Amino acid sequence: MSQILLRFAPVMLCAGLIAGCTSADPRAVLNPGASNQQAPIDPVTGSEVVQGACPAVTLREGTAYYTSYAKGGDGDASKVIYQSSIADTTRQCRISGDQMTVTVVISGRVVTGPAAKSGEVNLPIRVAVLEGENVLYSELQTQPVAVTAGGPAAQFIFTNATVSFPASASASAKLYAGFDPGPYNTP
Repeated sequence: MSQILLRFAPVMLCAGLIAGCTSADPRAVLNPGASNQQAPIDPVTGSEVVQGACPAVTLREGTAYYTSYAKGGDGDASKVIYQSSIADTTRQCRISGDQMTVTVVISGRVVTGPAAKSGEVNLPIRVAVLEGENVLYSELQTQPVAVTAGGPAAQFIFTNATVSFPASASASAKLYAGFDPGPYNTP
């Protein structure tokens, strides 16, 4: 009896997989019972959290690092006030009507240089959304960071929860974030 059962076990397994693949809900194949679950709801907006069409945050070349020099000391290592770098980025997307709103979060650190003074430095961070050559969103903000001259690296977390653009562009839009020393009135 056990030999007959062993012969039919692969056939039964394949039949089960085929039955799962023909389900109307593709989530049911990997997680039976998931078809009754709803998409996660953002507690702030009360809208569904969208992951599939949420554009990833990309750093353009040259925007992951920023060095600030004392006046007239550009390029002189002895005139470095601080150096900052982006360590990680993430985002969360929500659709409300015909608009997609993205919360962009950037983490990084600031290291003081030989010309540093203890206090607060302001990091220039831009978040932009482009669809081809069209700028859908662009904002340059400053992130204050308290630093100690000669002290350990200071960490920062930057959040921009107001990135908004047409939801119809979410599949083709590019989301960029990084340091941008300005000017502040450019897209």
